[in-house]
Amino acid sequence: MFSAVCAALTLAASATIALGAKQSGIDAALAATARLMFLLFWPAYSGGALVALFGAVFQPLKQHAREFGLAFASALLVHLGLVAVLCLIGAAPDAATFVFFGIGAAWAYVLALFSIPRLRLALGPRNWWLLSNVGMNYVAYAFIVDFLQQPLHGGVKHIIEYLPFAVLSLAGPGLRLAAYMQRIGRSWRNSSDR
Repeated sequence: MFSAVCAALTLAASATIALGAKQSGIDAALAATARLMFLLFWPAYSGGALVALFGAVFQPLKQHAREFGLAFASALLVHLGLVAVLCLIGAAPDAATFVFFGIGAAWAYVLALFSIPRLRLALGPRNWWLLSNVGMNYVAYAFIVDFLQQPLHGGVKHIIEYLPFAVLSLAGPGLRLAAYMQRIGRSWRNSSDR
């Protein structure tokens, strides 16, 4: 978690030093920290599906999903700080952006809170499954919206900067759906064999 915050602070500082502490520098810092956060979120989101579909080679991602998720939530603090700076300099995002991405941030911290083993046990397995799936899928959807927003705007440079993140943001839900369908199919075959 500390490393994630340090990495996000380094990216934010680099962007604002290079471009200045005005809107263009803060926007660049926001883009850089969003990409870092996504790289921390994606293994937490997709690790279990990768193991289910492709085997034990991806087991380390699944085993460390909680740590990746907490690192994502930690880096999100820096990102939210940059949003606060935008507001202070008079360049606040519109209300719809605040609501949509604010819900995603709230989900990130609800999931981080319930990653505490004692709280997760109190919630129970079924409620934890529901909470984690709704929350993780909302955050994944927020990343999809962010990375696919005006995908061809800004020319080739923009496409090169966003294409890998857009592909991964779409692949994550696809992998989770494929793993879920595999589990359903296996369960259906097992029940029909009886």
